[in-house]
Amino acid sequence: MSKETLYMTQRMVETFAVNHFQTTGERLRVRELVLKMQEQELLLTELPVRPALGWDMPKEEFLQAFLDLPINATRILESQEGGYSDLFREEQSAFPPGQDVFCRKALSCMAAEPRSLSYFEIFYVLDGRCIMIFGTEEVELVQGDLCIVPPNASHALLLDTGSFVINTMVRASTFDARFGDLLTKAGVMSNFFRESLYGKSVPNFLLIHTGPAPDRVQSHLRGLMIQSTTRDKHTNSCVICGLKLFLSEALRASHDEVEIYRSLVGGSPRADCGEILQYIQQNYRTVRLSTLAREFHYNETYLSRMLQNYAHKSFTEIVRDIRMKRAEEYLNNSALRIHEISALVGYSSVDHFSRAFKSTHGMSPQAFRRRTLHMESE
Repeated sequence: MSKETLYMTQRMVETFAVNHFQTTGERLRVRELVLKMQEQELLLTELPVRPALGWDMPKEEFLQAFLDLPINATRILESQEGGYSDLFREEQSAFPPGQDVFCRKALSCMAAEPRSLSYFEIFYVLDGRCIMIFGTEEVELVQGDLCIVPPNASHALLLDTGSFVINTMVRASTFDARFGDLLTKAGVMSNFFRESLYGKSVPNFLLIHTGPAPDRVQSHLRGLMIQSTTRDKHTNSCVICGLKLFLSEALRASHDEVEIYRSLVGGSPRADCGEILQYIQQNYRTVRLSTLAREFHYNETYLSRMLQNYAHKSFTEIVRDIRMKRAEEYLNNSALRIHEISALVGYSSVDHFSRAFKSTHGMSPQAFRRRTLHMESE
């Protein structure tokens, strides 16, 4: 006699997780939670009716219906391990048969367990906020933020009640075969997917800020969610098209402003820091951390830490040192006046320049020039 298959819904799992957390303060891992639900005889013996998701449903009604998507609990219970990576690491264990893309709600009050999967994950904050954890980095995502995590990149998600985050899974082979236009174009997003699929560098994470959930982004997300839950021969083609539309609309809403987070494995410096430092040297007179972050598509705080890790100096110290070196050259090799040198090396105030120079050299620019002239005359 075949073993009975047990089921649950996303709503059942989240309700149990939230209640358990509010009662005990404990966040359970996936298998731990399902085992406790089984002990309390909360699992279903019949497959729940798949909810009908409509294009014209009110937003709250639509999201609540989405929570009633069924999950095979038996498959989780039969796993020998309890970690997310153990359960869903490989595509064949995570994806519905014959489907390359599918959507789920990221569940609240679950353990923020690190996971490294063989496929892409896309997180979109529809309402509220969440914390993405990349190694030792914690990045807060707010409404309208979209984060793309590539295959084999360790990450974790921390989500409390009151937030609705859609997690879309995409087979790695799908990007290669179906998103060829992204792989051949120039630009940060194309570079990201090429590195993710073919590169050997440390993992990177793409972050797109669309703003507070623009209507068209939400509309394409709804289409993606509907297509991913439909079961017919056209599902796979429709959901891939839906994903393309969703990503394209998200990029449009962000005005193509994206950020890249890169893992600093073991504190090792990033290879592209050399290019960033070269840019600073070429633009030291006017460069700002905000403009540098936009130029290289990094978050300002993250970029500041990366430079500190690489050069063992802050961004401000790097720029100041370059300016001081240039000032030394002008003082030693020209007859330019101090206010002219100040302007040439990027200071709008002579007093600011003089204070910075004295702080670095222990003497004023005038004294530095006199000392140089004295040494040359001896």
